[in-house]
Amino acid sequence: MKKVAIVYWLLPAKLERELFREIVRILCHELDAPRFEPHLTLFVAKENRHPPKPILQKFRSAPIRLRIRRVAFDREYTKTLFVRFKPNGALKKMAVDLGRAAHTRAGAPRDPHLSLLYKRRITKATEKELADTINFPFREVVFDSVAAVRLKLPVRSRADVRAWRILAKKRLR
Repeated sequence: MKKVAIVYWLLPAKLERELFREIVRILCHELDAPRFEPHLTLFVAKENRHPPKPILQKFRSAPIRLRIRRVAFDREYTKTLFVRFKPNGALKKMAVDLGRAAHTRAGAPRDPHLSLLYKRRITKATEKELADTINFPFREVVFDSVAAVRLKLPVRSRADVRAWRILAKKRLR
């Protein structure tokens, strides 16, 4: 059974966002997968507990920078192919502070990552080839926006991804 939730995302700054969007677009086109906004999930909150728009309006934080560890893959649908980041104190502080503002207990994401592909039934050889092939012209990614998204969990299909709705967004300064 699916549960509706509000998920808080970090969004990459313009330069990185454009590159990630293009990679997602190409992979989705080539592998017939759903398109989505590149993001790093901070935490999940219960829906309708506290409206996200006023929470984000009041929230204050500087943009954060995360170091890329590597491109990896996993059997989990939402981690088919992803960029893994090294966690840091700024990420933990942001997640805790935003969680507090959203009246949700939140810590740093256990495995901070930004997905590049959601796909069922992809071969190990293809996963490895993609992970080995994708390189970035930068070692760190700046995240300068936060978004609150309504979705149903767990995310397991193209229809689940298409149903995502951004409810509020805030640029970090």
